[in-house]
Amino acid sequence: MRLKNRDFETFNDGVLMVCEASGRTLVKTVREGIRFGSRTIGVKRFWEAKVAGSEIACLVSVPNQPGIKRDDIVLLKGRQYRISQIQEKFDTRPPCLYLSLESIQTPFRDERRA
Repeated sequence: MRLKNRDFETFNDGVLMVCEASGRTLVKTVREGIRFGSRTIGVKRFWEAKVAGSEIACLVSVPNQPGIKRDDIVLLKGRQYRISQIQEKFDTRPPCLYLSLESIQTPFRDERRA
């Protein structure tokens, strides 16, 4: 079976870091140096998040990574985002995760190096 080009994911839009938070403090780096690809936020995803009380700021795809969970904090382009949804995509090459990211208005305090 030949895969169509749309089945291939690229991760060439930059690098992000995933951190664990406790309260309003970043306490641990879960993964760093993860390459990502920017994705388009679909209308359905946007409105489902809105109904659930959150607002999706961006959607990124990353290679399938163990240890990433909902409510982890993503550091991306100098900003902090909360992971509000993780969607596993096994029908792409390579398998990946779609992370729906919600903007954080008041940044978390970074205590990872302390």
